[in-house]
Amino acid sequence: MKRLRRSRQGNAIAEFGPAIFILLIMILIPMMVLIYVGLGFACGWYLNYMSTRSAAVVKTPTMQQACDLQYQAWMQSGLPYFCGATLISNTPIRNVTNAATGQGFVDVTTVIQIQPFVSIPMVPMGPWTFTYKGERPIEEYDIEG
Repeated sequence: MKRLRRSRQGNAIAEFGPAIFILLIMILIPMMVLIYVGLGFACGWYLNYMSTRSAAVVKTPTMQQACDLQYQAWMQSGLPYFCGATLISNTPIRNVTNAATGQGFVDVTTVIQIQPFVSIPMVPMGPWTFTYKGERPIEEYDIEG
């Protein structure tokens, strides 16, 4: 019985289609989704960091205004448009540990929702919600409240 062999020229074009399919569907698209989710997470962390920093240097009545200004700066940076991020809440709270001097910490809780950039059929991918909590020492001591 004579055995069939591949020619020396290769002729492996029949294997190219399934290999590309496996690379795209099993490796490339999930890798892109993971990178996208990582960028969205970093984008939300950046807003929380900016808000915590700005809330720590203002007096208590203007903390929410400082966080809103940081939100506007974050929106103008283009990061949320690139990552498909939307703000759900950005709430500052001042925790005073020493009432006599007004020393304490500022806690800012930020909730961000990231929309998926691609939908894969038969794979449920909904929006991802991330919650961040930043804490920073009060730099502007506010004794009167």
